[in-house]
Parts: sequence; C-alpha cells; structure tokens
Amino acid sequence: MAVDPLVQTATGSTYRLVTVRRDTFQGPGELCNLQVSPNGRYAAVSLCATEGVIFDVFIVDLAQGAGFQIGICQQDMTQGCRFKPTWFRGWFPDSRRVLLMGDWLEILDLESGARKRITPEGETVTDAAVSPDGKTIAYTLIQGDGLIFRDTDGHLLNQMPAPSPKPGARPEGITWSPDGQFIACVWDRIVGQFNNYGPIWIVDMRTGTQWQLSPEGVFDSFPTWSPQGDRLLVVRRENMEDRSADFDLNKLVSNLWVVEASSRTWRPLTQLQGHGAWSPVWTPDGSAVVFMSNLDGQPDAWMIHADGSGLLRLTSDSPMMPRSLDVTP
Repeated sequence: MAVDPLVQTATGSTYRLVTVRRDTFQGPGELCNLQVSPNGRYAAVSLCATEGVIFDVFIVDLAQGAGFQIGICQQDMTQGCRFKPTWFRGWFPDSRRVLLMGDWLEILDLESGARKRITPEGETVTDAAVSPDGKTIAYTLIQGDGLIFRDTDGHLLNQMPAPSPKPGARPEGITWSPDGQFIACVWDRIVGQFNNYGPIWIVDMRTGTQWQLSPEGVFDSFPTWSPQGDRLLVVRRENMEDRSADFDLNKLVSNLWVVEASSRTWRPLTQLQGHGAWSPVWTPDGSAVVFMSNLDGQPDAWMIHADGSGLLRLTSDSPMMPRSLDVTP
C-alpha cells in the first residue's frame, strides 16, 4: 500500500493519492477495488480473478502498512471458518464496521470481530450500499425486481419495485447521495461483466419516485455523487461491442461525464479520443476528479479539474493497481 505525495487542485486544496502495488499480494488474480475508511486510517482492498469474481478482501492500516484478511465465513468441519468469495460493499461512518456480501449480506465489526447477518435465507444478493448515516442498507437480488431496504438489525424497512417496463436485468452500482435523499444505480443491460453498464436511474427516497437519468442508447457505469450532492459523475462506455475490453483495460474506450442533479444537464468531463477512463473519485472538496486511465498505453492515475481543465497524470510507469484508487485528506 502506498500513500503517495500530496496532489494539489486548482482551489489550493491538497490530498493524498492512495494506491496499491500490483505485487503487494501474491497469487492469482489482481487488485480490483480500493475504498478508504471515512476517518482516513484504513483501506479495504479486494483481490479479483480475471473474470471479476472477488476472492479475498483485506483491511490495511495506511499509517502502519499492516493488514489482515476479512470475509464471510463458510464453516468447515476441519478448518473452522473458511472465507467464501466475498465482495466489500462499504464502510459504516464509524470506520469500525464494514458491509460484506457473499450470497447474503453481513456486517463485520473489525475491532470485536462480531458478525451479523442481515438478509434472510433464500435471498441471493447481487449488490448493496450503506446509507451515509449508517442506518439503512439498500440492496438488490439476483431476480432484479427492484431495491430492498433493511436496517442494521436486518429488519425490513421498505421495498421499491422495478420501474415498468423494467429497464434492465437488475440494478447495480448502488450509491447514496451525501444527504441520503437519493440513490443512483445502473440498470444492468450487459449481464456477466465485472463492470455493469446500462442507463443510470435515480430513486427519491422521500417520495419513492424513480426516473431515468441517462440518455437513451448509452452505456453508463460507476455513478459517483459529488461531495456536495449537486452533481453525479459516470463512466460512459464507447466500445461495448469489444467484449475483450471488459477485462483488458488497455482496450477500454470510455469517457467521464458529469450531470447536474437539479437541471439534469449532461456535459463531458474528459475527451480521451479512443482511450478509456474508469474508477473515478471526487476530491473531498469536489474541485477535481481522480481516475484510472489507459491514456498513455497502461493503467495509471490521472486528475482533471471539475470544469474539464488541467488533465494531469499522477503516476508514471508505476506498479499501480489496475482497476481502482482513492484519495484522502
């Protein structure tokens, strides 16, 4: 794990880029996801197979560099707890608890080791996200019939049916707005990919209203709310016909787009012309976006100001994690 030198935005704010060396973990697969805890102390990193299935999740102390594996237990008569393939689905605001996903959802307390399953038998979960206040978990099932909401004790709070007609196989990429009023998700139209693509939909948690945000005919993914909640950032894929680009990121062709939440006005943030961008992250002040790109022929970290100016490569010939990064104050 590396916390790289300070990166300065046009507003004068400075942040640290958090990356992972490709040779940090030995074994099959690649590092494919990184999420820094709210207090900036820890990072959750995930190891994926080539096909995008996550095998292992690790928690790393950014100050000490030490880490340990976490996961959902599958009881073994001889070995006790053996970790199932596990997806990391978010930090709680206390930076102590995390949400993990196998076929079901589980909350793990990193300090005490206590585990709590919050979804019932018979539900096969495909995506989930923790609300900003840490009180509600939104998730979807393999049937793709909409969103389900439970509290941290597993009590059912609400169910929101899919729009009619159903806009895709199922909602993925669930993400809450900072104030918890809205949820953005991708209605997946390309089932089986590691990064799910389709139209972005918005759910108003107060009224239950749902609407499609993406224009017709585009394939969007990675919806990411700005820290102020006034803008949404997405990755728009441009070469859906090239299935090899699903896993070979050097072949990905995509750009970052921003939509204003109030006016629903779209504008391109990047214009990479035959190259790709993925895993975008806003800086905490919303003045810039850090993202991964193959712009110079290999996956590296880049930054661009929120107005589309000042494109800057942050890493060069670096053993960077190929799919994801994060920033921390």
